[in-house]
Amino acid sequence: MMRIYKTIFATAMLCFATMSHAQHIEKPSVEGATSFAVIIDNTSLDKCRAEVDLYKQTIEAEGLPTFIVAANWESPEQVRQQLIALHKEHKLEGCVFIGDIPIPMVQRAQHLTTAFKMDERKHAVEDCSVPSDRYYDDFDLVFDRMEEHPAQGLMHFFAMNPLSPQYIECDIYSARIKPQKSNGDPYTQISAYLKKAVAEHKSKNEFDQFLSYTGHGSHSNSLVAWRSEQQIVNEQFGDRFKHRNSARFTRYTMEPYTKYDCIREMRREELDFMIYHQHGDYFRMYISGDPHTSSTDEHIEQMEYRLREYYRRSPASANKLADQWGLDSVKWHLNANEVALIEKDSILELKQGIILEEINDIRSNVRMIFFDACFNGDFRNDDYIAGKFIFSEGKTVIGWANSVNVLQDKTSYDLMGLLGYGARVGVWAKYINILESHIHGDPTLAFYSPDAQKYNINANVHNNDPKYWVEQLSHELPDMQCLAMTRLIELDYEGTSELLLQKYMQSPYAVVRGTAMRLSERLDDENYKKILMKAWSDEYEFIRRIAVTRMGQVGDDDFIPLLIESYIKDNNSIRVMFQTTFALASFDRDKVLAAIEKRFEKASFHNADRYKEEILRYVDQKTADNGEPSHLRKFTDTTDKWRQFYISALKNHPYHQFTDTFCKILSDENESEKIRVLMAEALAWFNISVNKEQIAATCKQLLEKGGMSEELTREVTRAYSRLTSKK
Repeated sequence: MMRIYKTIFATAMLCFATMSHAQHIEKPSVEGATSFAVIIDNTSLDKCRAEVDLYKQTIEAEGLPTFIVAANWESPEQVRQQLIALHKEHKLEGCVFIGDIPIPMVQRAQHLTTAFKMDERKHAVEDCSVPSDRYYDDFDLVFDRMEEHPAQGLMHFFAMNPLSPQYIECDIYSARIKPQKSNGDPYTQISAYLKKAVAEHKSKNEFDQFLSYTGHGSHSNSLVAWRSEQQIVNEQFGDRFKHRNSARFTRYTMEPYTKYDCIREMRREELDFMIYHQHGDYFRMYISGDPHTSSTDEHIEQMEYRLREYYRRSPASANKLADQWGLDSVKWHLNANEVALIEKDSILELKQGIILEEINDIRSNVRMIFFDACFNGDFRNDDYIAGKFIFSEGKTVIGWANSVNVLQDKTSYDLMGLLGYGARVGVWAKYINILESHIHGDPTLAFYSPDAQKYNINANVHNNDPKYWVEQLSHELPDMQCLAMTRLIELDYEGTSELLLQKYMQSPYAVVRGTAMRLSERLDDENYKKILMKAWSDEYEFIRRIAVTRMGQVGDDDFIPLLIESYIKDNNSIRVMFQTTFALASFDRDKVLAAIEKRFEKASFHNADRYKEEILRYVDQKTADNGEPSHLRKFTDTTDKWRQFYISALKNHPYHQFTDTFCKILSDENESEKIRVLMAEALAWFNISVNKEQIAATCKQLLEKGGMSEELTREVTRAYSRLTSKK
């Protein structure tokens, strides 16, 4: 897509890059339709020259011209300017950052993450910023350097400009090869990794061995959600796994400690791709929780272990719990700090996860690991999970991971089928990026496919003719249909909205319907409403789950009866049911209660009275305030401390029924500055609300009137930008 910033901004950056004399640029030795860049620091290039040259030669042998750009990089601006210049002059398609490359730390862009909501006013800037290379690969996003926060090592701090585009649409793909401090000499690590990557390029390894693992707490441990994953994989890869029985789906309940099964799998030389659905941190993968117990002795042992853990954190809480259960504290946990028991419990706790210190010994061979978890890709740290895996011995060359926490209610399989048909990892990742997601390793790697030349994804993806992509909507590969819809959105094709509606209504593929629904949300028009009106009853659990969630975020009253019906008919899908009850609180309480009464007035199905009682209880819990019908007073009549809390919570849970009050608070010059700023921030998250035009009009009036503080003006401007954005 062409945005208004692109031509002016790119031209300015090109001029700046041309004036810079500190960079050493080595041109490609071959010609091609696009190009690739190795962005590396001078010392890493000097120390790893032979391996970098071999890497460049290998990529170029595959037909991708490769630049080597080296410098003592002092700022992210310097890197970004060079990338924009290469993109403009040489049709750069992607890059890899090797060694000491500045890390952009982004603030005021939490709406571009899936879950990150840390208060940027209360926490240290290095903790509440998002490490994100979207600064580098989406040229249209506008960032302002936070001059009040000097750089910390490689970390440089930026705030997203309120006039910036409010969505991610990457111009290139990017990746990082960042050595791990605990692994010793960084240049030895880079050299070894590049040799490993080159070997994988030459291996002609086909994508035909797949493993998905679901850890404790993922998707609320829903078996319905877990089972649906198999449906998507079969659609995306056809019969790739069926005849070979080479796709495996495991979860934490299959063994007491599934960590060891995961390690065995990662060591298999034939395993190509593994996805981990689990909780995580930069130093740990939370593989499983407490094992299921089946005997009295096992029950007792597990309770003792848990009580000792509670006691070490809070003796008072542990004693209270023991009293509640009628247990003798002396026998059950007052010995918690004995050395032998601390060691025993530490071993038990370690069985439930994989930590940084273990990864080198695992010697993982799975070629690519998808870490569907929080913080496993947090590259602001000297060592982090995804980085540790790619630099360990073995054949693992790619880690796809998140730099901060990530939402569970998101798909992990967008366009993934393209990887099975010869798409480069970077080509795939470019179209699914969120602010926190990153490739760790070589983005030019592509799994071997006998059909690679037939589909020629890496070349065809750059076709900018909408007619071509309209033709691909009937492609035999479901994910090529998904890519076609994505590219039509990107190219601003006039008929995209109708095509998305058509694909959702007619496609037999869940992966296609899910993509159509997701992309239609970006357009947020009448066709999106039509899709949601149908999607709540889709056969695929994830589509149903997201549909009812979005119904709550939109707030159209026509959704109320459908949400009630969803609660009745999808009561076995725990994630769907949770989101359904959560969504109902976003509507006028009286309308919801009236719809419930109407639905159950003549209901004769089994347990109708129980369903009615349950849903009324949920509605009461989420919409009543200390027994009173409305909880509007939380935003108006409480102390400023609590008002700030409730207003900030609107980012996750919009109450459309109170929009009039929220707009009055934002406009009221007698309100405190802090309350108005927080309200402006929160209302920016009503970007698909049925009332977004009303909120945008309020923001416009305030901006035209003027007289606001710099901070309030900035946040009202940001809200207006988000609410009026068409993508």
